[in-house]
Amino acid sequence: MKRHTCFTVQGKPFFSIGGQLHNSTGYALGSAEGEKYAQDTEAAFASLKAIGANTAAVPVCWDAFEPEEGSFDCDYVRRIIDQVRTHDMHVILLWFGTWKNGQMEYTPGWVKTDRKRFPRALCKDGTETAVLSPFYETTKEQDKKAFCRLMEVIRDYDAQVGTVLAVQVENEPGMNAASVRDFSEKGTEAFEDEVPEAVVRAAKECYGSAKDGRRDGALDWKDETHAVSSWVREAWERNGCRESGSWEEVFGSFGAELCMAWGTARFIDEIAEAGKRIYDIFMYVNVWLDGNGEKGWSLAGLEYPSGGAVSKVLPVWYAACSSLDCIAPDAYEGDPVSVRRTQALYDREGYAFYVPESGMSNVNASMMIEAAGKHGAAGYHVFGVDSFLEKDGRLKEKAEGIRHSFVMLDSAKELLLQYAGTGNIHTLIQRVGQDSCRLALGDLICRVSFAGAGPDYAGWVAMDCRHGGDLPGINRVPLSLEEELARGLLFQAGEKEFYLVGHKVRLYWQKLRMDGSIPANQLNIPHHSYNMELLVIEEGHFTEGGFVVDRRRSGDEARHGIWAQYDCGVIHFILGE
Repeated sequence: MKRHTCFTVQGKPFFSIGGQLHNSTGYALGSAEGEKYAQDTEAAFASLKAIGANTAAVPVCWDAFEPEEGSFDCDYVRRIIDQVRTHDMHVILLWFGTWKNGQMEYTPGWVKTDRKRFPRALCKDGTETAVLSPFYETTKEQDKKAFCRLMEVIRDYDAQVGTVLAVQVENEPGMNAASVRDFSEKGTEAFEDEVPEAVVRAAKECYGSAKDGRRDGALDWKDETHAVSSWVREAWERNGCRESGSWEEVFGSFGAELCMAWGTARFIDEIAEAGKRIYDIFMYVNVWLDGNGEKGWSLAGLEYPSGGAVSKVLPVWYAACSSLDCIAPDAYEGDPVSVRRTQALYDREGYAFYVPESGMSNVNASMMIEAAGKHGAAGYHVFGVDSFLEKDGRLKEKAEGIRHSFVMLDSAKELLLQYAGTGNIHTLIQRVGQDSCRLALGDLICRVSFAGAGPDYAGWVAMDCRHGGDLPGINRVPLSLEEELARGLLFQAGEKEFYLVGHKVRLYWQKLRMDGSIPANQLNIPHHSYNMELLVIEEGHFTEGGFVVDRRRSGDEARHGIWAQYDCGVIHFILGE
């Protein structure tokens, strides 16, 4: 089966702007009765609409879907789909099966209590964990049966409609317990067994080398667009570049985590493969991150689930998986540097890039623009959307930045799909303390101002009467990551034709002078916008028929640069001489 590289609806690409509901809200949407559940459902969709989402991400819990072995509540899944259809949205269904947050919280009681058929992962002293071992066929086959029945329900109920965009296979898998590896009988056999040839091959093909002089376990940051993990390669080299042997013999102390990664990945990919044979839809797994191996102890089992597709073991996951369309990072980091590195690591050629979970923060509001523009994200979702509203129904102030970015992404979704992979999408992201940046496109230079005409300019700067009323102190440069930063996307349609979507962004253009002269207009800030003439500047939106003009700009509205706010829609402009 060919790998999906984007979400689709009836064969057409679809950019998903979404909110993932809290873990147990999936029970509410699938319930046939209960006043509290009805209230939870209403609140969830009110929150989704308040932030401008077009997609809900909803858990399908194994214990609700198969409460008794072999007895499936298919109406539970149909009711979830019906609720989403009623609110004119799409849905991504999250299979909470063997794993949820590195444990087994949503497995049915009949699985949890039958330790003989469904063995737990063990610590070295024999302590049973709250994690099912990935090395037992009985567990995998039982999960697979339930997942395949789920895919049959989705196919039969939705294939002709296309409400369901994708299915997440498990949730943040791995062993979240006080051990790096599973010491059960089968777990120990796997650890002592020969390392698969595909893993050795992945170690050879990894960029980076322990001989390069970098620190142990370094990540190879080639640039902020593409990066690779060198942990696997370095462990392999330190242990003699062996072509065969046990996990410990080939990878030393790193072998235990790599063994868990291989076992977990193969378990999940086999389930995805079986599900796709029934209904070939976008499937992915999400990842509880390891801080790119740069924070704390970075110990598997202690700070993240061992065996999950974290940065250090990504090459093994890619070697193990042929059916997954995406390995998707859950992005909760609070600093842009870490987020950028994560996005670079999980943006892999041939796979879709997608962020299924992220936090309610202004850092995230900026980074989702970068994910869409720089990495061609298939979609971007925030977690816990049902708690984004105050008790009186207003959107929480902390969530306003997320809403602004969702509005912009919705305005730009056709452009993002049209220009994906062309190199003609430019992200404009303000950093703390930064008042402007420079963008060079051929012999055109653009000064992107994030502070009006400039932070030191005290004169009147035109916008218009419709926008910016909620932005007091627009010329002020943010000094904290807690503040909402300016951001935008610039799409180059021709040599001098552009589309702009942005917030607190203002563009000034000029053409490079070959003789070394500087335009006289540069001496006066209010005249900067006259360095190049504007043939066209207009606000609009896209429909199936193309770009529709809503307003033309000129005069006061165009005399201080080409400005954009989140609620402007798409700005189309053509530069003159």
